[in-house]
Amino acid sequence: MPFLSSCWSRSAAAGLFMAAASIPAAALDNANCAGPEAAPLCRETEPFVADLTVRNPHDVAAKVERLDSSCTCTKREIAEKFLLPKGATTLHITVDNANRSGPREIGVTIFFTDPTLEPIEAKCWWTVRPLVAVDSLPVDQRDTLKRPEKRAWHDIYRYVAHERPDEPQRLRKRIRVSSPPEETPPGGLAVLGIESTSAIWQFTSTRQNDGSWLVAGSAKPELSPLPIGEFEDTVTIRTNQPAKARIDLRFETAIDPKAGSTPRDPLAGP
Repeated sequence: MPFLSSCWSRSAAAGLFMAAASIPAAALDNANCAGPEAAPLCRETEPFVADLTVRNPHDVAAKVERLDSSCTCTKREIAEKFLLPKGATTLHITVDNANRSGPREIGVTIFFTDPTLEPIEAKCWWTVRPLVAVDSLPVDQRDTLKRPEKRAWHDIYRYVAHERPDEPQRLRKRIRVSSPPEETPPGGLAVLGIESTSAIWQFTSTRQNDGSWLVAGSAKPELSPLPIGEFEDTVTIRTNQPAKARIDLRFETAIDPKAGSTPRDPLAGP
């Protein structure tokens, strides 16, 4: 049973997945490709869809009890739950790529009803090409023209802040918005506007020399001190990318006199 995917191989010619074709079928058991270097490419608008050949490695028949995935975003379905010794079946996997970018990897574990049998570990690798990438810039990153080195700061659509009311200068976020060349609209990516009804945040957008945009959030200048309380806001960035004209960001803000004495969200930043 060959591997099938809705995405393109990086080395594809005329859209054909040639990397996998050059590998013996047995080498592709329990995986969609040979590894990250052969990962197919998906646009952000396309789900990753794959049919994997999964093989029972045992010398006895086995019945599938359940499927577990390393990501809750994964939809998985196995064609047959009863596998003959060394027999194979198809594992269907679908993952939504919306608001994701770059290399992706998931694992699916197939457990058997017989607990003495080792489960099957299946792997999928693919790469997502974003329409518009949204990254949170760490406070110590001075170069705003680059995506953050650590992937934990990529594809951030939820922003958490916990600050003291007497320190409005600390309420700030920097967001880099960019498109790869293949997805950049004619004339360049543009932020057409930012919509927000927040009582405490204000936002500005600036086009950078590399064509990316820097969106800066800060406390409204008339607020000093900041009002104590918890605030939840949806901030919408409008772009000229037709397939991603609206980007919704979630801001969860706590203004608390005791801020700094309790643990912070690791992505909060000052």
